[in-house]
Amino acid sequence: MKKNILILSGIMLSIFIVSVFLVRDSRRLPGTSIVSPEMTLKQIAEENNVPLKEILHILGHDDRSVWNMSRNEPIMHLGISEKTIEEAIAHVNEEKTPVRDSLKYILWGALLGFVLMVVLKRKNIRKIRQVLLFLVVIIFGVFLGAAPNPMEAIVKTFKLLNNMEGGAIGVFGSLIIFTLFSLLGAKFICSWGCQLGALQESLFNIPVFKSKYSWKVPFAMSLSIRIFVFGVFVMLLFGLGSGVTFGIKNYVIYHHVNFFKIFHFHDIAKITLLILPLFVITSLFVFRPFCQFICPFGLYSWVLENFAANKIRINDDKCTQCQQCVEVCPTDAMKDILNKRRKYFQPDCWSCGKCIEQCPTRALEYK
Repeated sequence: MKKNILILSGIMLSIFIVSVFLVRDSRRLPGTSIVSPEMTLKQIAEENNVPLKEILHILGHDDRSVWNMSRNEPIMHLGISEKTIEEAIAHVNEEKTPVRDSLKYILWGALLGFVLMVVLKRKNIRKIRQVLLFLVVIIFGVFLGAAPNPMEAIVKTFKLLNNMEGGAIGVFGSLIIFTLFSLLGAKFICSWGCQLGALQESLFNIPVFKSKYSWKVPFAMSLSIRIFVFGVFVMLLFGLGSGVTFGIKNYVIYHHVNFFKIFHFHDIAKITLLILPLFVITSLFVFRPFCQFICPFGLYSWVLENFAANKIRINDDKCTQCQQCVEVCPTDAMKDILNKRRKYFQPDCWSCGKCIEQCPTRALEYK
């Protein structure tokens, strides 16, 4: 308990430090966008303190040809209106909300501390979890919006490395905070705090038919797909392997499958909107499909599970090998944990606490 209090105190201190830098960094942004027809794209980017590639990325959502335009010619010669550029800059700046971001981080820290210290020590974890998941969707999604979120912490870090993202403090600060949350407990932020993850699991909990709870996505399948998608993202972003990427560069595939934008609907990508019904239907029958197959932070947090301070522990003296924990686990994690197949890189454990609640001999603990 004392160790967890120290870890949580360290996380909250980190959030405070990042918040101070976020507020200070946001003051450097101009109050209104500085754009005129005589200015070049390069000049506009410099005057508005926005990376040129970030402006081109937004303009290129619907038309990739903007990447071939001259950076040193006035925009009036390029056929781009002032309004279009102003909207792109406004889109960049609207996500720079240090007060909102800081509030979300603080609330996440409080929520995860409550779950760790109280919820996972109780017997009726599932009922409390369903309520908390609903609150996470409402508070962190509906009220506080799509960003920040764990997925964008990874995506923006790679975009920053490719000069497609500004605000290094905010980007790295977000990644550090989400990393600390994941080191506090195995996939802790994904399981208990992620607004999109909570929405998916809430849909999955709707009892369409009972037999769906007995089927689990094979871990080898989910991991392979997730690694493949992330590999394609890196290649298309940096233009690696021309034979594979067909010469495409500065292309962010996660933008087109960013279901976090459900909570910022006017900014949702066309492809995401088209496959949204499929996302909802799949979530009814498969446990967290986006998390298991697509999310890059899901892949990153799977690696961090090996170093997490808190995770499922088995008291071998109490365990009767009844397999009830394996049956209720939504993934293959508990099967590997119970059978001790390997010590590291086991299937994703979502720290949901179902196994703890189900165990008849109280042989399982989260510590």
